[in-house]
Amino acid sequence: MTNAPIHDFQERLAWGEAKSYEPFWEAVYRKAFPNMVGHMLCSGSNDNQRRGVDRVIQLANGHTLYVDEKKRAKDYPDILLEYVSVSTTGAPGWMEKDLAIDYLAYAFMPSKRVYLFPWLMLQRAWQYHKNEWIKSFRIIKAQNNGYETLSVAVPLKEVRKAVHNAWIIDVSVELAGQNFN
Repeated sequence: MTNAPIHDFQERLAWGEAKSYEPFWEAVYRKAFPNMVGHMLCSGSNDNQRRGVDRVIQLANGHTLYVDEKKRAKDYPDILLEYVSVSTTGAPGWMEKDLAIDYLAYAFMPSKRVYLFPWLMLQRAWQYHKNEWIKSFRIIKAQNNGYETLSVAVPLKEVRKAVHNAWIIDVSVELAGQNFN
């Protein structure tokens, strides 16, 4: 039996949404989206939480972006990808959900480094590699009150490579022998 600390979802949510981090996120999004005209933290909304939306960003061209923000209190060489939210029910983690977001912003707070992953490409990479990653990399079990949350610690290099490759769509195998004339 381990003496791992028990995570409290509401406490972690409050840490993630703390107003003291707003200057940090402002700087991140100004740098990432030079045509940003504004952004809004979506705190306290259960609907936004279910959809994965932590932040709404408005661009000068009228486009709206939706972002899920993850923060880690220490710098690590990996990214935790949550695949089971509640072990007792098997509820899917955020990587297994069809979230209504454009980006996942994954921040390491000590170094102030943020990896901004296009959500659809991250999900595509996950679908392709998840079994391999779960077998090959460390599983992190976060102890909550009466259940565990399961994440796999995938090295940053692996995730970045997989997301990069997810942009390449090759349908040559599926279309072999078809004539498009």
